[in-house]
Amino acid sequence: MASPVRHRPREACSCMYVCICRAVTENEVHDCIASGARSAKEVRDATGAGGDCARCVRKICAILKRSDELTTA
Repeated sequence: MASPVRHRPREACSCMYVCICRAVTENEVHDCIASGARSAKEVRDATGAGGDCARCVRKICAILKRSDELTTA
């Protein structure tokens, strides 16, 4: 299971939000994946993204898929 990701201060984030409900950015999701997350549930457990309205789960799954494709290519 992925270890919790420490959230960066909002001023330091210069990328798009994946989860607006929990203010989780693409960088935080990528950091979570780099720390070992392999599913949307593991990303949710580490960051909170997808735990409220779940509209971001499809985006998280797309990031996970793209990450997996990059590592297996």
